[in-house]
Amino acid sequence: MCPICSAPAFSLDGACVFCHAPLVEHGGEAELLEYLSERIPTAHVKRGVWNRGPITEAAFDVSGRTFRARWKDEELDLEPPVDLTAWLDLLLTRLSDIAMQDANLRRSVLRSGWALR
Repeated sequence: MCPICSAPAFSLDGACVFCHAPLVEHGGEAELLEYLSERIPTAHVKRGVWNRGPITEAAFDVSGRTFRARWKDEELDLEPPVDLTAWLDLLLTRLSDIAMQDANLRRSVLRSGWALR
């Protein structure tokens, strides 16, 4: 976990992909979808049977582009199909663009401690 923003620890060039604080550890993917869905108000999530249990799929519609992550064979299958850290950076960049015009989204992003891009 990032000691600054409390996000799952994913490093991009030695810094937290969420808040840009220096980071040396790498977080697990298991809590990532739960974390994102709690903080992004437009998230669409699917859970197991009877909508219980951990998230099995999450989709984020941002500025006409869908970012999707789903568990497949115990690995995250991402759309667009890029490295997980690059996927997070793309998602956060799009969210930052929209946050400039959407006060609710901007409030969610800033409350989470994420840096706007």
